[in-house]
Amino acid sequence: MLTGSYRKRLDADLNRWVGEGLVSLESATTIRRSLAQEGGFRLPALLGLFGGLLIAASVSAFVAANWEEMPRLLKLGLILLGLAGSFAVAARLESRGSTGGADAAATCGTLIFAAGVALVGQMYHLPTDWPGGALLIAVGALVAAFLLRSNGALVIALVAICAWAGGRWDESNGQIGYGFWLAFLPALWLAWSRRNRLVHHIAVLAALLWFVTLPGQTIFMHFDYGLLAYGLALSVLFVVLGAFALDRAGPELLTACLPWGLISLVLILNLELGRILDMHQARPGTAMSLNYFAYALAVPALTGLALLGRERRFVWPLALALLLSLMVPVVFWSGGVVALVGKIAIATLVLVIAIALVLAGAGGGVRRLTIAGSALFAIAVLILLWQTIGTLLDQSLFFLAAGAILIGLASGARRLLAKFAKPMEASP
Repeated sequence: MLTGSYRKRLDADLNRWVGEGLVSLESATTIRRSLAQEGGFRLPALLGLFGGLLIAASVSAFVAANWEEMPRLLKLGLILLGLAGSFAVAARLESRGSTGGADAAATCGTLIFAAGVALVGQMYHLPTDWPGGALLIAVGALVAAFLLRSNGALVIALVAICAWAGGRWDESNGQIGYGFWLAFLPALWLAWSRRNRLVHHIAVLAALLWFVTLPGQTIFMHFDYGLLAYGLALSVLFVVLGAFALDRAGPELLTACLPWGLISLVLILNLELGRILDMHQARPGTAMSLNYFAYALAVPALTGLALLGRERRFVWPLALALLLSLMVPVVFWSGGVVALVGKIAIATLVLVIAIALVLAGAGGGVRRLTIAGSALFAIAVLILLWQTIGTLLDQSLFFLAAGAILIGLASGARRLLAKFAKPMEASP
């Protein structure tokens, strides 16, 4: 799916290319027509979706207001009538080619089903088991998403699956919930073929949340800094999946891994930088088995990206940034983390990672990488100004050396690019 920012940039590029004679006006018109057919601003679908949500809220409010006075059969009848009516409208709109309206009606029906599950449980005084109810809602929403190809129903199913898995995880005091995948894999299979960014992001977040719960409740209650290494490895894995999908024109769902991996990567790296400058927080943490598990996933994936990536000016700087990110916990585990050398090493790694992310974003035209690298660099500089490396003189020397190195690299890169540009201009 093409994002709005990409469409605007492409439209501006088409105007420029037509003006420079690189693309004919007819070709530019054909490209714009193709983009308009593929997507755009679907006002009827949006209005239909909001209308369906309001109708579902209206039905729920009416039933709640008169719930005690209604006979049980009437209550069941209203729930079934709402379900049948919504799904019948969805099927009819789908047959007429109104996919947006059909999605809105199916979403409304799925919400009525979810409310019906809660109301029936209350009506017949069923045992309180809200995770079980969430699983029932997830199954119903998955059926609706499959039969009616509803993106809204699929989003509800993914949220319900997360609620069910989270409830069971809490009840079991943080034991690993492998049953999550039994419900999640069918939803992932449906999301894989959809071209809806909200569905993609919710599916990626659902998988990410399961990995977050792996350490269990105990280690969260008694926080261990080894979790930061686990989080870094997971972040690297998600960034690799998203970058590989972008580079190889892979599944659109995997591209949604990139922004969430970058967000967590920037946050954790800044946490690592901030705590190594604090003598009370500069502790290595425990090298848990989960660290090795996460690194065993991240390192081969990163190697595959570096070796199989097509656009080297995008892949190689990104691979360097991610490799250095995995090296940050190693500095903590080296034993000299409290010393000045350890502080300089972490600060240098974080700044180099930020620059490499910006280079990867500029080389591949991926704005998210440029923004992430710039944010990491800016926050890191603020942290370094807030918490000094040694004395203020040491900090001043650090910034001076880093700035001089960057200026030298910029000068060398400029000469190298100019050297390669001359043969290209001379060639016919």
